[in-house]
Amino acid sequence: MIWRNVVVKYSSAFISVFIILYSALGLSIYHYQKSKLIAETKQQLQISVENISDYILEKPESLREDHELQNLLINEMELLLIDDEEYHDYRIESFSANVSQANHVYLDQIDYNNQEVMIAGIDLGDDLLALYIPMSKLSEQLIVLKWTLILIGFFTITTFIIFTFFLSRRISKPLKQMQNSTRQIIGGDFNIKLPIKSHDEIGELAMAFNRMSRQLGNQLANLLQEKEILFSIIRSMKDGVMTMNLDGDIIISNQEADNFIADFHYENDSTNVKRLPDDFNQLFQSVIDKGSSQNFHKNVQGKEWDIIITPLYSETTIRGAVAIVRDVTERYQLDQLRETFIANVSHELRTPIALLQGYSEAIVDEVAETAEEQRELVQVIYDESQRMGRLVNELLDLTRLKSGHLDLNLDSYSINLLVEKVARKFSNRLNESNITFQYEIDKDVPIFECDYDRMEQVFTNLIDNAIKHTQDNGKITLNIYKENNRIIFMLKDTGTGIPKEDLPFIFERFYMADKSRTNVNKGKKGTGLGLAIVKQIIEAHHGTIGVQSKEGEGTTFKFILPIRQEV
Repeated sequence: MIWRNVVVKYSSAFISVFIILYSALGLSIYHYQKSKLIAETKQQLQISVENISDYILEKPESLREDHELQNLLINEMELLLIDDEEYHDYRIESFSANVSQANHVYLDQIDYNNQEVMIAGIDLGDDLLALYIPMSKLSEQLIVLKWTLILIGFFTITTFIIFTFFLSRRISKPLKQMQNSTRQIIGGDFNIKLPIKSHDEIGELAMAFNRMSRQLGNQLANLLQEKEILFSIIRSMKDGVMTMNLDGDIIISNQEADNFIADFHYENDSTNVKRLPDDFNQLFQSVIDKGSSQNFHKNVQGKEWDIIITPLYSETTIRGAVAIVRDVTERYQLDQLRETFIANVSHELRTPIALLQGYSEAIVDEVAETAEEQRELVQVIYDESQRMGRLVNELLDLTRLKSGHLDLNLDSYSINLLVEKVARKFSNRLNESNITFQYEIDKDVPIFECDYDRMEQVFTNLIDNAIKHTQDNGKITLNIYKENNRIIFMLKDTGTGIPKEDLPFIFERFYMADKSRTNVNKGKKGTGLGLAIVKQIIEAHHGTIGVQSKEGEGTTFKFILPIRQEV
């Protein structure tokens, strides 16, 4: 709106002040000129009365008939002679009395002949001489003065308004351009440039505005780039990172932190995902109150989390905090696995060592008297030493496979020959348990590259497990077929199956689900390393392995290998 224009505001204020001051000045001039005009008229009347009185004294006979008296009158003065008969004229009675009492010329302002006049009189003895001039004559001059002052004021104000209009256009146009450019800057457009049409203050302001626009654009681009780099770093971090203000509102967070907070909310039955859960908020408030970094540990939805919360300072004032959350579940599992590993190895080694020690002492103490008894003791020692050897070899194999230092002797082999060899190896055990083993290999399955001994170890471990956990008169089937450039192996048994709570852990070292399954061949207990070794060998061949099982219905192992290994 026009009243919001700064030039219009100041111009209106200047015009108002000018009108007030000019009105006061005009009134002062008007009253001054009015007083001056009245004073001059009085002076002229007095001088004229004195001149006429002097003239009459010189020529008394001219009082009634000499017309030269009119030559002594100025400014349309009127001559009035007042004799005794007119003394009582109510219109001039008071004036006549004052003139008679005066020592010299008497001036007054009276109503005469229905008009206000300025009159001066002098006493001539028998008569009074009076000169008067109508006040309307003076009013005409004052009206001319008044209109002169009004016209001067109107002309001055008009000139000032015209000047203000051009000044407004001169100033407001670049200001409007700056206003529009500022709005564009607010909208994010910094590629603007104001025209510089002069080298005065407005031109310098336009130059400064253009320079500011460029610098703002460059700084914002740098800030956005730094922000994008920061967000990219935060998003790429495996640890969860989030920043909170003093109210506990989450300002910045990455996906890992969002997942952590979502699990925390789910566990605490809260819904506002942009605020900290109550339990976590207590940790946050503890850090804010103490003003120092603190470490916490929480178990959320079965996962172990390490939490580091550090306050954010603005100079000496805390304005929030940053939290780093780290999923340490795997580390905890590894710690537990290490403890289990040590316990299992100790347990697995303790039994054969105890047997070796016991039977060796029996031989030393000559407990076995006959050669047959001695052979039985020696056979037990031999069997236990083999068991220890298998355990040590499996541990070494697993360690080499885990570390990636196991060299594979790759060559092209026929799957048919490999499967037939393994089937012959287990023929006696299968017959003893009356278990049927069938295998089916598609004709289009080609010769594939592998480490023959390691693949034989894979089939041996898997079939051995299947036999162990399959009842008499059970069935084991092996299907091999090609799919794209991969070979699919499906080994299925009708055994006792694996409980679903054990399925995620069967490929872990020393993990044995025998505690929840019927071990058909109780005399042939494993070490818990076979499936871990199988998984490592399959992965060393760039393959994958998985398992499906239902208790009481059987288990299916499925592993996939590429036809040709990558070098």
